[in-house]
Amino acid sequence: MNRGQFREEQRIEGSSYCIFFAPMEELVTQDRMTGREDRVVLELLYGDEMLPGALRVRQVGSNAVVEESTQGAFRAFLEEKPVKYIGQLLMYALQFKIQDLSLRIEGCTGEMKQLEDALDNCIDNSGTYRLLDFRRRYTECGNMVLAVKEILSRIDKGYYPMQMQNSYVLQGEVLLEFRFLEERYELIKSTVLKDFDTYTSIINNNINRNARLLSIISLVGVVLNFMFGSLLAANPLLGIIGGLSVAGLSVGATAVYHVSRRGNAPLPSGRGPIQTPSLPKFHRKEKRERDQWEK
Repeated sequence: MNRGQFREEQRIEGSSYCIFFAPMEELVTQDRMTGREDRVVLELLYGDEMLPGALRVRQVGSNAVVEESTQGAFRAFLEEKPVKYIGQLLMYALQFKIQDLSLRIEGCTGEMKQLEDALDNCIDNSGTYRLLDFRRRYTECGNMVLAVKEILSRIDKGYYPMQMQNSYVLQGEVLLEFRFLEERYELIKSTVLKDFDTYTSIINNNINRNARLLSIISLVGVVLNFMFGSLLAANPLLGIIGGLSVAGLSVGATAVYHVSRRGNAPLPSGRGPIQTPSLPKFHRKEKRERDQWEK
C-alpha cells in the first residue's frame, strides 16, 4: 500500500501500511464484515460447488492480512489494482465478490435454459427434483446477494469511516456494479422461476388426475370383488357366471373401442375413396335382360 514500510526481521509488528498474504487459518462460512475502529474483518466466499474458494481480509493496525484458500484467485485479481489504502483493499475484495457472483448467476441462467429444454417432453414428475435442486442453488445466490447488500449498506451508512477514507470513488463504482447485479438477479427470479412454477402446477394436475382415476378403478374393483365374492359364496355357479360376464364386457368394450378407432381413422394421404370393383361382363348382360323383362 501507499507509504508502506516493511521490515523483514520484525514482520507485521514492525511494518506499516503493508499487505501480507497468509494461508487460511479458520474456515469462512458466510459473507460478512465485522469489527470496529482498527479491527475490521471481511470474509467472503467465491467459486462454485465444484471448486469453492474463500478469502478473509483482516486489518491489523495500519497493515492488512489477506487469508485465502489455495485457489489464489483474489491475489491474482489484486495484482492489477493500485491499492493505497485499507478502504480500497476492502472495496476491491467486494468488487471481486460481485464479479464472481455475476458469473455464478449467468451460469445459473445457462443451466436454466438447458433444464427447460430437457423438461419440454416430460409430463410426469421426473424433473421435479431437478427443479428443486436448481431452486436451491439459485436461492444460495440470493442469500449471497443479500449478504453483500448488507455489507455495502453498512459501509454506505458510515459504519467504517476510518477505513473508507480516500476510497469514495471506488466505493461508488462498486455500489453501481452491485445495483446492476441485484437487478439482473431479480429479473431472472421474476421470470424464470414463475415459468418453473407453471410447469410444476401442470405436473401436479396430471399426477392428481391420474391418482383420482386410479382411486376410482380401485374402488370399482373392490365393489366388484365384494359383489362376486358374495355370489360365489352363496352360489358358485352365479359367481363364476358374473366373473365371466364382467370379463366379456371388458373384452367387448375394448373391441368396440378399437373398431371405432379404425372406423374413424383418416384416409392415407394421396389416396382417394375406395371404389367398388365393376361387375363382370356377363353379369351386366343378365342384369340388362332382367330389367327389360320387368318393363
